[in-house]
Amino acid sequence: MQALWKCSLSLCGLYGAAVVGMSAAISHYFQFNMVTEEFSRLVSSTAVLAFQALAILVLSLYGAMASKNNELGQAQHWLLALLLVGFHLGLWCFVYTVWAGLFELPLYWRQLAPVGGQMLILCWAGLMLLPWLRKNT
Repeated sequence: MQALWKCSLSLCGLYGAAVVGMSAAISHYFQFNMVTEEFSRLVSSTAVLAFQALAILVLSLYGAMASKNNELGQAQHWLLALLLVGFHLGLWCFVYTVWAGLFELPLYWRQLAPVGGQMLILCWAGLMLLPWLRKNT
């Protein structure tokens, strides 16, 4: 599981860098060179990336610390790991699909954006279960 926390934290670094870079590009270039609908999709998808990256960062740090201190039960541990993977996959499906459509990137498949969004919603809903699972000692 330690590899999951490390990978998740590394991906958060990538997300953060992408948010800062895209925010600069939005402010200095895209606001003048995109039509309103495209610009709106770019801004909202970048905001989703920023917010989800912070959530994933907190969950990754929590998972790493709770694992180290043996504070999570097996069910909690596996649910948290599953949620983290779901958050990452949902984020990639949603944000990459929107950006791929806007910038004509490879592997564009329009139907992945709603799948990614639904996956993120399910992960947030699944997070509600985490504190209610019992720790088996």
